[in-house]
Order: sequence, then C-alpha cells, then structure tokens
Amino acid sequence: MGKYGKVLEALDVDGMLRFVQDLIRIDSVYNPEAQGANEARVTEFVADFLRQEGFEVHLDEVAPGRANVVAFLRGESGGRTILLEGHQDVVSIGNRADWKHDPFGAEVVYRDGRRILYGRGSNDTKGNLGAAIFAAKAIQDSGVPFKGHVLLCIPVDEEGLMLGIKHFLKKGWGENVDGAIVCEPEEKQLCVFQKGAVRLQVTFRGVQCHGAMPLSGSDPNWGLARFITELRQLENFEKDRLGKHEFLGWPSFTPTVIRSPAMGVGQLNVVPGETALALDIRTVPGQDHAALTRQVRGIAERLSKQFPDGDDRFDATVEQLDDRPWTEVPKDHPLVRAAARAYREVMGREEVYNGVPGATDGTFLQAWGNIPVLVTGAGDRSIPHHIDEWVEVEDLIEAAKIFALASLYFLE
Repeated sequence: MGKYGKVLEALDVDGMLRFVQDLIRIDSVYNPEAQGANEARVTEFVADFLRQEGFEVHLDEVAPGRANVVAFLRGESGGRTILLEGHQDVVSIGNRADWKHDPFGAEVVYRDGRRILYGRGSNDTKGNLGAAIFAAKAIQDSGVPFKGHVLLCIPVDEEGLMLGIKHFLKKGWGENVDGAIVCEPEEKQLCVFQKGAVRLQVTFRGVQCHGAMPLSGSDPNWGLARFITELRQLENFEKDRLGKHEFLGWPSFTPTVIRSPAMGVGQLNVVPGETALALDIRTVPGQDHAALTRQVRGIAERLSKQFPDGDDRFDATVEQLDDRPWTEVPKDHPLVRAAARAYREVMGREEVYNGVPGATDGTFLQAWGNIPVLVTGAGDRSIPHHIDEWVEVEDLIEAAKIFALASLYFLE
C-alpha cells in the first residue's frame, strides 16, 4: 500500500459519499436575486463541517452574502504549502422537466455494477470538492506527520466571473502557496494546460426604421454580418499559424449571443437601432490576449472606414468583459511529478496527461498568483452542465486517494 498506507486506510468513503450527497441537496445555482446568491448555505455547511473536524477555518466575504471558505491543515513547521481548490456554485438545471433524476436529490443508482451518483454538481464539482475535503481529513485522521500545510480554498462564483478566486488572490491568501490542484472533472487525467479565454461584447449601432423602408435608416445587422465574416478569417489564420495543440486542440473565435435589438423586443417589420454580439475567444499557447483584442478592435476600425455612411454604414465598439490567460505547467514540475506518482499508486497504471478545454479557477491562480496549477479530478469530462449530471462513486474515491497522496508527496 506504500508509505502512506495509513492515510488511504483513514479515508472515510461512506462519510465522503454522505457529505457529497448533502452538498448536492443544497441548491447553489448562482441566482443574483437570492439571498447569498444561493451559495450561502453551502458556505455554512462546509465551514461548519471543517470546524468540527478541527481545521483552521476562515470565512472571507467576496460580496454581500457570498463568502469563500479558506481552511488550513497545519503540518510541521517549514516546508511547502499545497492548495486543494473546488468551488461552491453550480450552473442552472435548465428545464427541470427534462431531468429523469431529481437534480437536487443526490440519488445513487446501480448501473452495470457501478454506483452512479446523480445531481447538479455531482460531477462539476461538488463531488470533487468532497473528495478534496475528505482527502485532507484522511491525512489528519491518519496521524501521519508531514511538513508544511494543506490549504483548502472553496470559493464562490467559479461559474460566473470567478469573483471568488480573484478575491482570494487579492486578499493575499495565495502568497505562500507553492502548488495547487484544482479539483475538476477530468477523468483523473493530469491536465498540465488550460485554454485561455477572452470575452468581448461588440455593439453595432444603426438607425431604427420601418422594415419596408430600410433606406430611411441604417441596419446594424449588415455590419454584424461583415464583422463575423472577418472574425472567421482571423480564426482560420490563427489555426494555420499555430496548428492543433496536442492537449488543447484548436483556438477558436465563437460568436455565442446575438441580441437584435440589443435592448427590448424585436419585431419583424422594424429595423433595429442597435445590435449586440457576445464573442467567446478560446486561446492556446502562442497567442497573446492583448494582441488578439487589438486585432478584433482593428477589424471594427477598418470596417468603419470602409463603410462610413449610408444605410449600411458600420459603427461598432468593442468592450472587453473578461480575460483569462492560458496556462501550462511542465511535466517535470514537483507538483506534476507528485500527482503522477499518486496516480500510478492508486490506479496501478501509467498516468495520462491532458489539457482543460475551458478555463477554471486555476487560470487565475497561475496567471495572477504565479502558482503552478494542475487540474484533475473524478468525472467524465463531457458531463458538466448536462441534464442528469452524474459521477461514479468509485471514481470519487480514487480521486480522493490521488488528492491525498499527491499532497503528501509534494510536501515531502
């Protein structure tokens, strides 16, 4: 069982399953109209549990009613600090009638001899949050001495603008952290890259008029069409320039939301006065976010000179909403080596490396906090945000063991 066999023996798998089920039963879909944005009950539940288990617990308010939980398991003086991170919030359930399993029921079903846990957050990422907490608890309960500290960060708003982790870093909690494992559903693959993200909003201005007399106004949707066509060309240029990344795939420029008119209700016979486009750019190593944003703004400036007036004039502004840089950590970094060693011991086979197709809180841990980040955890990576979200219970148990061993190997 290895040198830390007592830690694996101390892992309370039944208690972990009950804990995760209790977490799932708390509706923490972010809702700005709800007291505490719906995360407050998760905050209280997790903080109370960690206090009862003897952890050093801090609540750090990010916004009214929304607080990060920060907890320490202290080892011997000196040594490194490892961070285990998993967020409190979950995404919307969509249409509840589409769910075969209660999204907040935390039902366990036997399927093909496997125990499957259903519910919103089971996969992303309440299951992994429970695995991380019980990994730290197993280290504590085992009585095995270790140097340094295990730090748990359980932030709010990961599914939004990641206000929780940004606040965590601004308040200085990450200053002495030497490495972080972000606990997300990645099939326990060791993700050493994360895609970056640039979110832009482009507003196209025209002159509202009657649809039967378009020459009496100016339709902003012609400008929208020209702009999207230019974006496609820029995307293809970046694909040709960089090629397909080994772990992250292709860079992308994706128009995701088009609102026409930008405000109010559209009508078939009314040319809108303003149209808005949301643009989700996903980046890979080799792309500079500031340069990309300048290129997008340059498209708008060039089109405005090409079409300065008339019923099809181009008039647009580009606003940056968010910037999440891509990240990477070398395979030979001590954090990755520790996780790989833990993976081999728990799984009995060679580790598998990959990259995160989206951004996680780890994006800011590394980009803002200069903290080496590895993303891994239990769960089919295609399941997050789906109807009837699920995770395999045995998968969570294996992830908890990997989190515990990787932490101890890194702290050696």
